[in-house]
Amino acid sequence: MIRGFALAVIAVVLVWPVRALLLRARWTELTPRAAIVLWQAVGLAAGVALFGACFELASSASPNPGRRQNITDLTASFAAAHASRAVSPNGLFGLTAGLIIAILLVGSLVVRAVGLSRARARQRMLIDLVGTTRTGVPGALVLEHPQATAFSLPGLRPRVVVSSGAVNALADDELAAVLAHERAHVRARHDLVLFPFRSLAWILPRSRSLAAVSDQVSTLVEMAADDRAFRECEPKALARALCRLSSTAVLPVGLAATASGTTRRVERAFAGRQRAWLLTCGSACSALGVLALPLLVLFAPSGGR
Repeated sequence: MIRGFALAVIAVVLVWPVRALLLRARWTELTPRAAIVLWQAVGLAAGVALFGACFELASSASPNPGRRQNITDLTASFAAAHASRAVSPNGLFGLTAGLIIAILLVGSLVVRAVGLSRARARQRMLIDLVGTTRTGVPGALVLEHPQATAFSLPGLRPRVVVSSGAVNALADDELAAVLAHERAHVRARHDLVLFPFRSLAWILPRSRSLAAVSDQVSTLVEMAADDRAFRECEPKALARALCRLSSTAVLPVGLAATASGTTRRVERAFAGRQRAWLLTCGSACSALGVLALPLLVLFAPSGGR
């Protein structure tokens, strides 16, 4: 029971004070990629701690009640138990809660993934039908539309799309910066980074906490794509392009250049790229520590007979 209580405390700490601190932190804008890794570690560690706490309750139903067990031999002990042996209420509750949470979560993620895949396939088909290639817009399809917009459709066959309004409204260096930003999304597979956060917010639409985390990670993803684009273009050119595209709508299945945090991204671009190696290393070490903590508790050796 001590192990289960410790895992429950870890889960609560990660989803409450740690989440709140990360949402208020400003250093994440200096190292967006490292901050994204830290958010992923926090989410994964919270899930491991939650499931572990549920299954630790089930250890009381072990056929060897005098021996503390960890999760690695819990399944084997249940399989070896005699059919007539009664399961304790705590064990039944732990197993049921863990299985229900796992089934609901995995099932919802599968439904979300299938829906997104189909929607993106339809969008790619339509864009291939109406989109055209232009000499001055390499690696992208141009849609005839007066509104200035640019986005990428991720997947196994990604597309970078700009409207004719954007081509006409942006200068050459600004258009090149936007294309570099969208290619950064495609190369880094940012759709996979955003998928678990947006899916959890979609599963629990009334949760303001999950919505805030999803928005935060979305902004960090855009900043990470900006940093990648800065290697190929002038930061101020991207900032000017973001200002011109700031009023455009975003497809729910795509990643747009102005999807999130436009004001802060423009300020970052005009301020210039800042190196923050110490913050990057600290964030990486924090991610490893956060992820290792519930695993160490979960797989720690049993106390004895």
